[in-house]
Amino acid sequence: MVSSKAKDVLKRITGFSTPVFGVSWNPPASDRDAVRKFLAFLEDSRALFNPLSAEVEDHVIASIHAIRRECVTAVGALGEKAPGVAHVRAIGAACRRFLDEPYPTFDDIMECRRDPYFDRDESHGQLRHRTHPAAFFTALGEFRAFVDAQIAMLFGLYEVDIHGDLVRILPPQMDD
Repeated sequence: MVSSKAKDVLKRITGFSTPVFGVSWNPPASDRDAVRKFLAFLEDSRALFNPLSAEVEDHVIASIHAIRRECVTAVGALGEKAPGVAHVRAIGAACRRFLDEPYPTFDDIMECRRDPYFDRDESHGQLRHRTHPAAFFTALGEFRAFVDAQIAMLFGLYEVDIHGDLVRILPPQMDD
């Protein structure tokens, strides 16, 4: 006798492939809906796509705190074994890393060469004490690149629509 859980999995299988073997599947509607809601939230998270010239550290930190909280909500909404859980957790871990770890230092470079673009006055907020803006922007770029890859994986797994500025950060589609 086949259990109800096994029947549920069998209903979502949509195909097999060979010679190496593979299985195609449809994720449960509730998981797809949870990922769709999570990505809809990220569509308004400016820390992921705002031009660097418009970024202020205090605003970025507030946005990343909000993303981290939404990751917790999304993990709770996804099924325990859902493949998207790992990617949402990875985004949450990237948020914690950005917030907790010091920005990279460029002491040897910054003493030799000053870039006037980065020597600007921030009227809306301050960088962490004794932090050069290049270090902040490097950390933000690293954060964005990692999160962008996780979003692309969620997009591929669940085939949900992504709208707004979030579309700009997806990797380009490769043509055959």
